[in-house]
Amino acid sequence: DTSSEHYHLTCSLLERAEAEVGADWDGMTFLEDNNDKHTGRTLLMPEYVHKAFRGGDVKTALRWITANQTEDRVNSVFGMFSCLATALMLKSLTLMTLLLQLGADVDRRDFQGQTLICSMFCPEMLSECGVIERARLLLSWGASFPREVCVSTARMYGRHELANLLESELGGRRCEIVNLSARPELNGKTCVADEYLPDSNRYRVTLETKSKAILVIGPGKLKRRDRTPQDCGHYIEFKNGRTI
Repeated sequence: DTSSEHYHLTCSLLERAEAEVGADWDGMTFLEDNNDKHTGRTLLMPEYVHKAFRGGDVKTALRWITANQTEDRVNSVFGMFSCLATALMLKSLTLMTLLLQLGADVDRRDFQGQTLICSMFCPEMLSECGVIERARLLLSWGASFPREVCVSTARMYGRHELANLLESELGGRRCEIVNLSARPELNGKTCVADEYLPDSNRYRVTLETKSKAILVIGPGKLKRRDRTPQDCGHYIEFKNGRTI
């Protein structure tokens, strides 16, 4: 919604970032960064790539990210924003998924020390539609968050479905079914824990199969198996200007 207050706030912050970085910068500068688990450095994103993200030009953005495999371009930043944070603010589940498949760090901390999922718990984002879908995506990739704080904040702003999802240990998580003697053929299959059912202490889960069958399973039969670039569960590709 381009008329929303949050959209205009996001644009204002992004424009400020552009002004700080500058238009003539070559995109190859590195910053010392404790976020980076491998090199301790973060690549700064070129302005034209950042503008491509903002304008929905996924082809240009992904071409730059994948052009050099020796650099961690998928975790590059422009001003205060990483690629994944920009996709989150643009409310693009598809772009978020593509970036996570390429290795975007789901728990990368911002300039305030917050992980990406934590940044969603502000009045602007909690007032938006689609916030729970973005939270579910990040949770399935293993996003970390302070449970008590996030649950209470979600309830404060009337997001009870989101609060209920976060309140349970496996809510929103991708899991593997284990030790299910009643249905041994399901052992090893992956699923997503959609909802915790407190009255029975079980989870309603959706299998990651063609049938997408829905089952009710106890927590003792589920083991977290977060998505990774090597184990996405389902893979999205971007070809000829569209996702397939």
